Amino acid sequence: MRDDPLYVALGIALLMLPVLLFLGWYQNRDVVTGAQGPFPAAFGTEAPVAPEHVMRRKTGERVLVHGLSVESTTNGARAVNLRTGKEYWRYERQDESSVAMSFDVSERTVVIAYRETLVGVDLRTGKRLWRENLGHGEGFRNVSLGAGQALTAAPGAVRAFDERDGRSLWTAKTPKSCPEVGVYAVYALPDHVSAVPLLCNVASLDTDAEQYYLLLGVDNRTGKALWQRRISHPRGVVMGDAHTLAGPNPDTDDSLAVQLLDMSREGATPRADLDTTAWNPVGAGSGTVLLATDAQGNGDGDHDTVLHAYGTEDGRLTWQLKAPAGQEYGSGVIADGRVYLVRQPLLTEADAKRRVRDAELLVLDADTGRALHTLRLPAMTAPDDDVYFMKLDVHQVTDGALSLSWRELWTDEQLLITD
Repeated sequence: MRDDPLYVALGIALLMLPVLLFLGWYQNRDVVTGAQGPFPAAFGTEAPVAPEHVMRRKTGERVLVHGLSVESTTNGARAVNLRTGKEYWRYERQDESSVAMSFDVSERTVVIAYRETLVGVDLRTGKRLWRENLGHGEGFRNVSLGAGQALTAAPGAVRAFDERDGRSLWTAKTPKSCPEVGVYAVYALPDHVSAVPLLCNVASLDTDAEQYYLLLGVDNRTGKALWQRRISHPRGVVMGDAHTLAGPNPDTDDSLAVQLLDMSREGATPRADLDTTAWNPVGAGSGTVLLATDAQGNGDGDHDTVLHAYGTEDGRLTWQLKAPAGQEYGSGVIADGRVYLVRQPLLTEADAKRRVRDAELLVLDADTGRALHTLRLPAMTAPDDDVYFMKLDVHQVTDGALSLSWRELWTDEQLLITD
């Protein structure tokens, strides 16, 4: 009886059951290292005034917040102490299907988007605050934080969750012509309004439905849709101040017709048109929209040699700045009334992999264009790509630090610069 194969198999199965249960738990558990030491202090309380201390950092897309760099990993995110370069915390999911698709960061929280799940992580401790199973997960998932809320797409809707505890706060329905939604960002406006740029019909290649971009105004207390307005591609629009969006008018064939939209509870209404013959935004904020063109001013060349600053109140040109012969500008950031961008030599494909030694970080007054500070950058190797990518762009300016790298490439020569 004891040697009966059936009993032997049953005995083996019973012995293996705890092992299988342990493996299932192990593969689905969260990897949480927790904070490694005291919470790093920020480098400053505002944008750096005279940045001069250069620190090199490794490759990878990152967000600067306080004294940390928050970076995506294959299965989650990690925070790195900017002063030491050491990992401060790491959060990852172990199961093979949990590939992190996107993440966003506020001053307190990191929210990671997986195909069917959102996870909230405390910025200070690295510990998981909440996890929300969304129950649907076709295609890419994005998450955007604003007004203390994490926004993501749902079928025919936008959903919002509390960034700290994951509570479902509201669901805003999109128009019937927009059943498949992609959330690009969220602009937190005064008076409890969130303006949410959307891509409608993200799977239009399969359905032949019209694909278009929509700006949805939502009461971020109730989720009531207040208004909607078609816009051009969200990557081509910029926030000039707390309630002004600048971008090409999608309702005209004239790609040079650029509007300033005044966003409020009542709607997104045109305030003024920019007096420009080209639309190549390289910075916005503090009441200024900054464009760059070539010397002819038509924006068709490979090189951005002239800066044009426009005020958001009336759309009028307030100042221009032309680069010296043989030099051009990269894209920048406007923060605390100052413009941060790089002036560099004109590069061609023949310069690929060449060491570039004459680039400078400029800090300008956003209202006048007057130079406030200049920093000679260390030599950097130009990427092996076309001329478009051979621009040094400032990506983020916050908490006393700024980051820059070659355009969209996130090479291992990304620089972090502080006062």
